[in-house]
Parts: sequence; structure tokens; C-alpha cells
Amino acid sequence: MKPCIAIDISKGKSYYQGFISLNEPYTKAKPIHHDKVGYDELMSVGMTMKEKYGDIDYVFESTGIYHKGLQNRLEMEEQKYIILNPLEAAKIRKSKLRSTKTDKKDCQSIALAYYTREHEPHNKKDKLHETLQIMNREYKFLIQILRQMKVRFRNLLDIVYPKWDEIYNNPYTEVPMALLKKYPHPEEIKNKREETIAKYLEKSTTHHHAFSLNEARKVKLYADKTASGCHRDGYEVQVLSSLAKRLETHQQAVNQCLDRMKGLVNDNRFYDQLQSIPGIGSILAIRLFAELGDLSRFSHSRKLVAYAGIDPIVYQSGQRTGEHLSITKKGNKNLRCLLYLAVNANIRSKKPNSIIDFYNKKRQQANPLAYRAAVIACANKLLRIIYAMHKSGNYFKY
Repeated sequence: MKPCIAIDISKGKSYYQGFISLNEPYTKAKPIHHDKVGYDELMSVGMTMKEKYGDIDYVFESTGIYHKGLQNRLEMEEQKYIILNPLEAAKIRKSKLRSTKTDKKDCQSIALAYYTREHEPHNKKDKLHETLQIMNREYKFLIQILRQMKVRFRNLLDIVYPKWDEIYNNPYTEVPMALLKKYPHPEEIKNKREETIAKYLEKSTTHHHAFSLNEARKVKLYADKTASGCHRDGYEVQVLSSLAKRLETHQQAVNQCLDRMKGLVNDNRFYDQLQSIPGIGSILAIRLFAELGDLSRFSHSRKLVAYAGIDPIVYQSGQRTGEHLSITKKGNKNLRCLLYLAVNANIRSKKPNSIIDFYNKKRQQANPLAYRAAVIACANKLLRIIYAMHKSGNYFKY
């Protein structure tokens, strides 16, 4: 094994320690700040070790965020580095009889994890998949906020405009949103003429006068009969009006993010291959494309399944056979969620295919699986199918 520099990364500050071999440290554990001076010091120690011992590896744990600065500097300097799963060093640390955790000792745990087994240098993601993954995480964040805003919006709507959903099943469409922004309380609709409301709808939406006049009559009839849960000067009315405008703006941000993602993958063959699978539409295909990344980095489908964290736990002891245990969940949780959605959509589509056949088999066998367990088993199968499709270049076939 090559000499290495083990780095225990934390927020804004890290400890590093050089090792010639497992039991032969080159330096003591020293702290550095995550700035130019700190990274220059680390690079200087690395260059000195290279001059004495040849090639070295920089080894650190994945932190999700805090290691990005160091990773970027190492890539700029074209240095080899290895990113460990945090569970590896933690397992070694906890295996000791007296488990002591300090930043200095963590460098030794990282070095021990490095020397215990062989690791491949980290391969930088290609620009397309890296950008798409970042955009997918942003899309997920925007959707979560939009969902919370809609919950709050519906609560306020039931107070100010009771039974509004009886005339508009979807309150987020063009006409009801235009009405709510202009007339945040039913009393304001009641005091307007049908022609005035119709002209406003014709101007602010894409509908013609006849349709707008019909909508105006409908909401006027509603306003005459309804009994609002608050006064027209109530604070709920102000919040509802403001939230209606913010919802529209936020929905535009979601759509723009999705459009940018579509623009990056429209001409990609693998994107079309994913859409050939029943239950996977354009949006889900884009998000799966982003989280799967470059599948050529996996030498076998088992490694892809492990990457998603849907490989079953193996625990055999005595009378326990080690079968029918839960999945590890030690992998990409975003990919795992998308696969679950894809399988559910596939089952609901009821279009005959191998995934539905496999689901029915698992649900109807002598010892039938529960619904969620059967879906996870199908997700495992789906991931293997996707891997085979990528490798062969073929589209999904029944």
C-alpha cells in the first residue's frame, strides 16, 4: 500500500496526518483551516512525501458538504484522492474495546480503513451528470417548499372561500388563481358585475369572452350563497392573496428548473431508453438519469444495486437462514425513492410487462411478500434491467 495523508474533515477545520505505512506515521496529527493557507500547508506536506516515497494518496471521509473545498483543490492540483464511506472508519473505531473519539485519533481510524483493504482512486463525475444531480437536488428542494405552500394555501382557502373546490377541483389552474389574486374575499366578487369579472378574466387569462362570462356567472352565484369564515379585512385574506402570488412565482421556478434539466438530456439515448419503461415518464426519467450517473463506472449490476442501498442484509447465524431480511439502506436515498416511485407507477399503469409479472409472483407465492416488500423486490429487478439496457443499448421489451 502507498503512503497516504489521512484527513479528518469537519466544518471549517480539519486534522491531517501523514502515514508511510499502517504502523509508521510520517507526521503528527495537525489542524488546518479550510482556506488557502491551510490547503497550501497540506499540499506542501504532500509534495514532500512524494519526493521521498513516490506516489501518495489523500484519504478522507465523505461529509456531503464540508469536503467539497478540499476535493476541488485536489482536483485543481491533479492529485489522487480516495473518498471513504464514513461507516468504514466508524466501524474500525467502534471495534476497539475502549472506543475513544477525538479529531486526532480519527486520522488513525481513516488510515487504518485505507490500509485494511484496497481502494480505487475517486473518479470525478463528468460535467453532465454532476450538473444534473445538483439540479435534481434543487428540484426536490423546490418541490418540498411548493408542497408546504400548497398545504397552507388550502387551509386558508377553506377559511376564506369555503367549498371553493366544489366549483374548481384544481384551485391552482389559471382561472381560479386569477380570481383569488384579484378578489381575495367573496364579498369583493359579490360587489362586482358579471361583465367586469369576465373582462378581467379575458384580459388576465388565455380564455375568450364567452368562456370568461360563463366563469363570472359561476363565481357570482357562488359568492351570493357562500358564508366566509372571516371578515374581508381579516389577516387571513391578506395572507391568502400574498400566498396566491408566491405560489405562481414558485411554480415558475420549479418549471424553469425542470426545463433546464430537460435541455441537458433531450438528445441523450439513455434518457429515451428510460422512458421506454412503463410507468416512467419524462420527469421521472430525467431525475433517474441524474441520480444514476454514468453507469459504466459499475462493473456489475450488483454494485449498482448496492449503490442504491436496496441490496438485502445478509445475516446468517444458527437457525437464522439470512433470508427475507430488510434492505441495507446504505446508499443513494434519492435514487431509492425514485425507484420506488417508478415501480408504483408501473404497477398502477397495469400495462403487461416483466415488472408487473414479478410483482404478482411475489404477492401470490406460497409465502407472499407484503406490498412494500414486493415493491422493493421489484425496484431491485428494475435497477438490474436498467443496467442491462444501458450496457446493451436496447430499449425496454416485455
